[in-house]
Amino acid sequence: MSEQIDPDHYRNKNIETFYAITSQLPPVQVIGFLRGQIMKYIMRLGSKHDDSVDAMLMDAGKADWYLSKLMQYLNDHKDKIDG
Repeated sequence: MSEQIDPDHYRNKNIETFYAITSQLPPVQVIGFLRGQIMKYIMRLGSKHDDSVDAMLMDAGKADWYLSKLMQYLNDHKDKIDG
């Protein structure tokens, strides 16, 4: 399977696409964006590429990547989120 979890075409810019998006959003919207991405990959788990285990692992890996970003964001921005 040629698809990657964090492919180079998202990282070969002056600013990584993920950070370009999240830098323009207030904390509550970043959290919503990350939750939406996690939900997307979990909900489509097994629905792409003929339900292969490799495809499910890829979607689970992508959900995990966004979950890690969410955990990092929550820890790094605790003071802004708790008010």
